[in-house]
Amino acid sequence: MPVVSAADLPSAEQDARSVPVRIQYPGLGADLPITPTGVAEDGQMEIPADAADAGWYRFGQAPADDAGSTVIAAHAGSEETPEGPLYALRAAEVGDEVTVTDQEGTRHTYAVTSVERLGKDGLDFTPYFTRTGPERLVLITCGGQWLPERGSYADNVIVVAEPRS
Repeated sequence: MPVVSAADLPSAEQDARSVPVRIQYPGLGADLPITPTGVAEDGQMEIPADAADAGWYRFGQAPADDAGSTVIAAHAGSEETPEGPLYALRAAEVGDEVTVTDQEGTRHTYAVTSVERLGKDGLDFTPYFTRTGPERLVLITCGGQWLPERGSYADNVIVVAEPRS
């Protein structure tokens, strides 16, 4: 999963925002709760252990923010949920609709603008964890071939979506 920097520290302003609590991707049949997450001991973004739950990078942007990336990630599979809802991201298509609901019940609807399948080796996540620039949603999960020697997939699937007007 994504490696993040020490600059990603919480602030009082970030803690006061309305956080996302559910993501729905009807075209893939994905509907899962979202948990705020941070940075794991190894410097990567924390991801909920169960693939049935997504993590929102709480030190980044929230769906109601006017700029930057709202990053949500989930495991493709886990012991509890061998094939998680975001496993299907590999079948995402440009134009698909994704909805993120925040804790106030506000629904933020996005349209997929790109789907990338990138090898994990040397992958730079910096362009996806932005706090400035266009408002967008970034969804991340694992994909590609399963590598038993690593206990991981070879790739990450990264879906970027922009707010619907």
